[in-house]
Amino acid sequence: MSQLLPGPAFTCQEIIDVYKVAEFVSLARDGSPVCWPLTPDFECGRLVFSTGYMYPAKARNALFSDPTTSGRSDDDPLVLVQGLAEVFDQDIQRNTERYVDQLMSKGPLALRLGLRFPLLRRAMLGYLARIFIEVTPQREHAWARRGAPPAALGEASRPAAFSPGQGIALPPSVARWLPRYDRPPVLAYIDRDGWPAATRVEVTLHPSHIAIGSGIATQDGAPACLTYHRLVGNYRSNDAFIIRGHFDAAGKLIPERLVGYGGTGDDRGLGSLKLLRLFRDLGERLPVQLAREGRPGLVARPTPKR
Repeated sequence: MSQLLPGPAFTCQEIIDVYKVAEFVSLARDGSPVCWPLTPDFECGRLVFSTGYMYPAKARNALFSDPTTSGRSDDDPLVLVQGLAEVFDQDIQRNTERYVDQLMSKGPLALRLGLRFPLLRRAMLGYLARIFIEVTPQREHAWARRGAPPAALGEASRPAAFSPGQGIALPPSVARWLPRYDRPPVLAYIDRDGWPAATRVEVTLHPSHIAIGSGIATQDGAPACLTYHRLVGNYRSNDAFIIRGHFDAAGKLIPERLVGYGGTGDDRGLGSLKLLRLFRDLGERLPVQLAREGRPGLVARPTPKR
């Protein structure tokens, strides 16, 4: 890996180690990027993430750009790690235990305490069932937060498999919703070498398109994903949604889909109604999905002591 912006005030490894959230870019079947915030870990030279068994994802890169609760600040640069992912989805029981272990050692205090009780673990089983993704880093980039990305990331390309879809008009409520996010959104795209890439960008919303201020050259029809998210405290509140679409010949982002947009003041934080509904819904769907795949039932527990 190469560090493109060295300096005595930080190291890329330090940022990766202490950040509580990273923007994790996955690729859809048509080659378009999808970016959601996930909790990162770093084990044995690999970036480690997990996603719910009930909402799996595969990915090849992560952007470290939100220093909330990390002890760092917005003076830090952006750090992008691109790599090759290995997905661990064979032993869901072991993955569930691994995730419970993580939450009980590093999670928010309320979860560290609550997960000691089997009743709460059972209620959260649909959420605790996990697929783990381990990324072996191949390329690393760092650049000033308010600067343009490095030249290697300076172009949004269009994969051969991707076909732009029909644009949509953004609901007026979206513009009213956006002031709740105190940081600019993350733009995910495909770089000129075919790797997923991401950076923070300034945007201006219009009913039919989004103007992007990024310094990135864009190919006509190149897919893109704009991710809005915010973390309040140590996961006291965490809410996110994405706008998926493509760039037109003029470099404007044409929205095609809104995903995860809530339009409600109830964030997906600990104790929120949204989170309780999520736990209930995942718990009801989990046994159906396990049976469909011929998997045994799961137990929500930490790794049994040998």
